[in-house]
Amino acid sequence: MADSKERTVSQVGAATSKLTGWLHRLAAPAQLSPGELTASGLVNAQVWIDRAPWRPAGLWAGIAGLLAAGVLWPVATVDWKTLALALVLVDVLWGSIWRLAGGRAVLLPLTARSLSQRVWMPYLQSGSPAARLFGGDHTDLWPIAFRVGVPAILLALAVSAVLGADALVFTGLVALAAVLGWTAQRTLHGIPLLLLSLVSIGLPWLLVLRLVATELTDSDLLVHGILVMLWVFHHWGELRLRGDAGDWSGLALLAASEIALCIYLVVVQAPLWLAIVVVLFLPTWLAVFRGYPLQGMRLFWLAAMLVSALAVS
Repeated sequence: MADSKERTVSQVGAATSKLTGWLHRLAAPAQLSPGELTASGLVNAQVWIDRAPWRPAGLWAGIAGLLAAGVLWPVATVDWKTLALALVLVDVLWGSIWRLAGGRAVLLPLTARSLSQRVWMPYLQSGSPAARLFGGDHTDLWPIAFRVGVPAILLALAVSAVLGADALVFTGLVALAAVLGWTAQRTLHGIPLLLLSLVSIGLPWLLVLRLVATELTDSDLLVHGILVMLWVFHHWGELRLRGDAGDWSGLALLAASEIALCIYLVVVQAPLWLAIVVVLFLPTWLAVFRGYPLQGMRLFWLAAMLVSALAVS
């Protein structure tokens, strides 16, 4: 009996050894790095929820454009495939383009190999006019521009081409805003907040509105455009006050935009919606009066934005 047990243990050990050998042969060679082993695609991307989800941002501005279009009923009138693609464009893809305005500091870490590979461009060689104009060390800038910026813009343009000419134009405006933001960051040491408000609120709202409401007249577009402009200025004031609670310019922007929004709802004859919007605006001014931080007010601002969009639908 003991000999039988020993043979069984020996056979199990031999089988385990063979299995380990086969697994070792299937494993990757030691010379390949984890980065090489996980690079299955030509373009790599990571997706995550950036900061608080319940705040005015590209996705919610796109939904506001959908609500303002007034096409949710009957449901059959909505092209859900176009809508889904448009929301991915205005939030995920435009967001990846706009992030380039922050430069290297806000991008995900790149491998040392990616940053060490120089991009050969004759007009940026040492001593050339363009090199003297830009100045500085480009070993970090140009690999990021070509490895991060170009794929992000090309992917957004490819999706925009499916959606139509309006989407292509708007994507070009987002790319231009990112370039202007990066330039301001390098020269003025700060990104203009108005550009962020346009990319986060104005352009997503207008694009989704134009895509889903194809029968709007010029006068309808003017009415919607005024509402979008007011929320762009409101978002601008929000950003200024979140950065500095004592910013009187931001406080004036916020107050003026909210007063204008209330007048706007009176003009479009939406008294019920006006009452709801006023109630949603009140917590902000209570927080300002008591000196509380305005970080917690973003949910109220988002709700007021969506309600005002419903008011014009």
